[in-house]
Amino acid sequence: MSVVATPTAKSIANGDVLGPQRAAGQDVPQLQGQEVVTVRTYEHRRDPDAVSSTRTELEGIACSLESDGYRAAVKTPAQVTVPDYGYASRPIRIQCNAPGFKTGVATVQPYSKTSASRIGAARGAGLAAVLIVAVVDSATDPKKHDYGYEFANVTMNRTNCASTKAGCR
Repeated sequence: MSVVATPTAKSIANGDVLGPQRAAGQDVPQLQGQEVVTVRTYEHRRDPDAVSSTRTELEGIACSLESDGYRAAVKTPAQVTVPDYGYASRPIRIQCNAPGFKTGVATVQPYSKTSASRIGAARGAGLAAVLIVAVVDSATDPKKHDYGYEFANVTMNRTNCASTKAGCR
């Protein structure tokens, strides 16, 4: 399922949901485009005789996403297109509900894809390279970095999980 997040205020023009904050003097850049957030729901299942549990994806779980200025409703698994404000992108809160399960909640924070890419490229060259790249990266202007969101993985616990051998996660 693919959904585009909708503004929470009717007066929003061209999808610029943080325009009012920028107009009020907050440090918010112009809308830079869009990012895609992938939302998935999981349950940890443990057989009665097993020592460990297995993570099983649940499909068709109803979830709502909300952040400053927009929201969306989806059934998992889903991809949600959200506004991209670079360094000023806001955290996204996800809440999922299904019969027989407790409400599952997750928050996805924006991260610097630029920094992650730099550090990832240096990992293969050893610890010294990672340290040098980390110093160089910290000296760059984070306002010029590219930002994105990791996958949103929401854990769903059965309503009776506290009374089972597997417990809750």
